[in-house]
Amino acid sequence: MNSLLSLSSLRRALKRRALLIATVFICGTIMALLFAIKRPAVFEATAVIQIEAPKVTTNLASGATVTTTSGNRLKLIEQKLMSRDSILAVIEKFDLFGGDAAPSDSIRVGLFRDSVQITELIDPAQAWRPDVQPSGLSITVRLGDARKAADIANELLAQVLAEGKKRSEIRASQTLAFFETEEARIGAEIEALSLEFARFKERNAASLPGNTEAQQDQLSRLQETQLEFENRFVELETNSSRLRAEERQRQSELLSQQLSLVETRIADIEKALAAAPEVERLYRMMERELEQLQGQYSTITTRRTEAAMAQQLESQNQFERFEVLETALVPEYPVSSGKKKMVLAGAIASLLVGLGLGFIFEWFSPVLRTSEQVERELGLRPVVIIPVLQKPQTGWRGKLGLRAA
Repeated sequence: MNSLLSLSSLRRALKRRALLIATVFICGTIMALLFAIKRPAVFEATAVIQIEAPKVTTNLASGATVTTTSGNRLKLIEQKLMSRDSILAVIEKFDLFGGDAAPSDSIRVGLFRDSVQITELIDPAQAWRPDVQPSGLSITVRLGDARKAADIANELLAQVLAEGKKRSEIRASQTLAFFETEEARIGAEIEALSLEFARFKERNAASLPGNTEAQQDQLSRLQETQLEFENRFVELETNSSRLRAEERQRQSELLSQQLSLVETRIADIEKALAAAPEVERLYRMMERELEQLQGQYSTITTRRTEAAMAQQLESQNQFERFEVLETALVPEYPVSSGKKKMVLAGAIASLLVGLGLGFIFEWFSPVLRTSEQVERELGLRPVVIIPVLQKPQTGWRGKLGLRAA
């Protein structure tokens, strides 16, 4: 067990297990070489998209809707491209991962996602910022077929451009449609409220805030008139003996009618003045609602105009857009050029396994080969040591062994 404690013992152990170590090393190296040779080549194709800044710098429709940043748009487009249905459509179009024993759709979708890498291009100096916006998008495809790798990268590139254009147009048209709908709705509310307000003022004209002072002045005059009629009625009663009965009756009825009219008018004015506080409250409330609706209508009209202009600019490609920076070319050489590294790694691993097996066999071997081992294990010093005598090989066998070594 303790035969490997010294450097000389270790060298002798390696010499005794050299055949085992060499066998494992050669077999492992050959297996790694065969695996590297049979490993299929992988080709890589890359397409790059650049995000162009808006040609027209303006704040159109600012604050109208939630702003969609370039990063959010790219993430949404990437999710759309990497969805199951989109991937299956690309797989069917290019006949990927087929053959006699074609895997299931789930496996093919997983293989496609492993073969495609979509990376946002961000300035390294600004990468620490949480609100940094990407300047482009890189689409990398790795497949065993160079032509298909380039075709799929360009297909995804075209889908990104189409999806980005479609999303921009839909966003602009939906924004315009929203503001047009809101403008029509608020306009109808203003029309209905204005009609109701006009009818309210017509019904309560005497109690409106602007007519209260005039009504009070008129009430004062009517009260004076009422007092005058009452005085005249008293005078008529006082001088009744001087007048004939028919004349007194006629004047009395006339004064009673006039006084009744004045009293009726006074009652109406007092009723109107009593209702004036409530009428004023309703009047101010309806006036505020109408002002708010008119303010909303003005804002909506302004934003509808801006949304219409934004849609016009979007149709002319004046806003932020995606542009093709590099299309994917058919790769000439595979990127899986690590076959030498694989063989080297296999050879190193085989050597380590051989050394490990040699040490294991040597460690569990019960043979005591040197006097130091006998003295260490048994506590006895050997008296006689018989060396191992080997007859030197001559002739063709010796020469063959020498050449083989």
